[in-house]
Amino acid sequence: MRTSDISIREATGADAAAIAAIYNHAVLTTTATFDLEPETAAARRRALKSDATRLCLVAEVDGRVVGWASLSRWSSRRAYERTVEASIYVAAETRRAGVGLALAEAALAAAPALDVHAVIAQVCAENAAGLALADRLGFARVGTLREVGHKFGRVLDVVVSERLV
Repeated sequence: MRTSDISIREATGADAAAIAAIYNHAVLTTTATFDLEPETAAARRRALKSDATRLCLVAEVDGRVVGWASLSRWSSRRAYERTVEASIYVAAETRRAGVGLALAEAALAAAPALDVHAVIAQVCAENAAGLALADRLGFARVGTLREVGHKFGRVLDVVVSERLV
């Protein structure tokens, strides 16, 4: 797959099942998310309509959703209105093909029009690909939350990074 084969667009409710499937694979097999239970397509549809979701994009290759990215409210406190958390998930069979980078670049490019000032990335310390992507995108590592996650019988750290837009 070439990066020119990837098209990025805003997610719709019709994408909820594909988004949930990609996310659920990460839930069940990785520490890219600290969720422990899979989500339903209905829950993802509700999340897409939620005020907490400022933007959700999907990446398609040959008409099939192969990844998604979102910018979501980082905190419900009003003083944080211009701060979002970035999330990016890519289907296992298309990882390391430029999908995550394309999604991240599109989400970051859209951020100013959403009146976003700061984008936060919270990445499990053992997720080398996620950390490398944040670094490549110009996120600055601002701290590590020690032993805040427990998944797959392991205690996990989270690296917090920030990029101002």
